[in-house]
Amino acid sequence: MELATEQVEQRLANALLRPVNQTGKRRLKIFNALFLALSKRGHDGDAYERDGEIHARAIIGDTHLGLDIQIVGSHRTERQHGYMRPAPDLPASTPFALRIDPGFDRKNTVSWQDDGDVELESKIAEIAAAIIVASEKEFRLSLREAEERAERERIEKEKQRQERLVQLNQKRLQNLRNSGELLRQAEDIRALVERVGRAIDEGSACIDASALEAWQRWALAEADRIDPVRFGQILTHLTSRRYSKSTTPF
Repeated sequence: MELATEQVEQRLANALLRPVNQTGKRRLKIFNALFLALSKRGHDGDAYERDGEIHARAIIGDTHLGLDIQIVGSHRTERQHGYMRPAPDLPASTPFALRIDPGFDRKNTVSWQDDGDVELESKIAEIAAAIIVASEKEFRLSLREAEERAERERIEKEKQRQERLVQLNQKRLQNLRNSGELLRQAEDIRALVERVGRAIDEGSACIDASALEAWQRWALAEADRIDPVRFGQILTHLTSRRYSKSTTPF
């Protein structure tokens, strides 16, 4: 939406609660002329006041570019809103420089300034065209940064996935080792029961038959209790779904 210079000036003057000084009015006129030039090309811009200073930006599609107009060279200053600002009685003829700040970080800036009799107002078309070019460059840069960020996130997620798989496989391997140890213990008990039985049959030991049978039942029951195949622990290894494809299931 196009705003007349007077409308912009009045809006900021109301925000400042005081009249805009001569340099401030010229800033607004330059910004307004630039916004009108951008508007004719289907773009936009806006300006606002903060802490007694005028801030502006160009809006090209979804891309915003900072705009800044500063005084060139030395000039008188006064403290306003806690900051040192140009003296309010400086004339409108005070030389200005306009800077495009694509990332609002004062990097990759492009600037123009009053040059003798050639004022910024006569460079509006050139500046508007440069803003559009800068916005396209900034847009391509943002796309590339988004792609790089997405790739970094993908790599990080894959790294975390691989780390989880390693942890899961280590836990699975430890479970296998635990099962193997339990199986050996169960087989040792069964072997012991069988050896004791043979010893008694061979006459190497003498023990009451009922006592032997009771002991054998208890011992074999204990072997079955810890046997990972008998009590089903081994099934947790066979039904596990989360392990690396490179790991061969037990």
